[in-house]
Amino acid sequence: MKTVQSDRIGSAGRISEGPRSLNRILALFDLVAQSDRRMSLSELSSALDCPKSSLLVLLRPLTEKSYLMRENDTYFLGPRIFQFAQTILTKHPFTSVLRGVMSDLVAQTGETVLYAVRDGDSVIYSSVMESPQPVRYVAQTGANRPLFCSASGLVMLAYDTPEELDAYFRRTPLTPLTANSITDEKELRRMISAIRKAGYARTVGTAHVDAAGFGFPVFRADGKLAGALVIGAPVERAARNRKLCVTAAKASAEQLSLALGYRPSRTTTVLN
Repeated sequence: MKTVQSDRIGSAGRISEGPRSLNRILALFDLVAQSDRRMSLSELSSALDCPKSSLLVLLRPLTEKSYLMRENDTYFLGPRIFQFAQTILTKHPFTSVLRGVMSDLVAQTGETVLYAVRDGDSVIYSSVMESPQPVRYVAQTGANRPLFCSASGLVMLAYDTPEELDAYFRRTPLTPLTANSITDEKELRRMISAIRKAGYARTVGTAHVDAAGFGFPVFRADGKLAGALVIGAPVERAARNRKLCVTAAKASAEQLSLALGYRPSRTTTVLN
């Protein structure tokens, strides 16, 4: 479980007195959003170095308005905060940049392009732009896939910490989607390590038997993963045009990372 380190409340709060309640609310949302499970009042109080009585004053209105949810004396993000985040994303210029980059990538490769974000132990396609070709990879916006058998999901796992990866395999049943889905943990770990070194993921028939995928990481300004840019294509065409897909998708993903403020410290070599 991750805890807030950079903005401790209480003793650290004296560094910047400001509006204490606002600092606590921001730290609270940051903590709950980064946690991989629901958190109790005691855990929140300890992690934020904030008295329970003071914390309850903040939690009550947040749960009443569904920014947070309370169940069995634990707290987790509520629907209102996701609506709030979605509103911000639709207004952010990144959305128009994303659509432009995806459109250019479709034009370059002739294949379907997707942008995926992580949702727990799955990925969700938040944006899809289909190939104009009669035979093409088809996916719906909002569709989700398991992490271990999709190109975008494997990219997500490649940038997990070792502890996060261990926890993922402990809690995740590796149920195959196709006969090609890899369900051996050791083999998956080898793949994930290779993806981290190569800078991209390639899958063939693991989520859909007739489809292949090329997934590339997109980073935020803080260096953390924002999502994955993916090309989906029929298996035969993906094999034939692999070099084009890899080169074009890599450049497009880097363009998106730059749009989010990411500045790489060194160049990553992509293996073809």
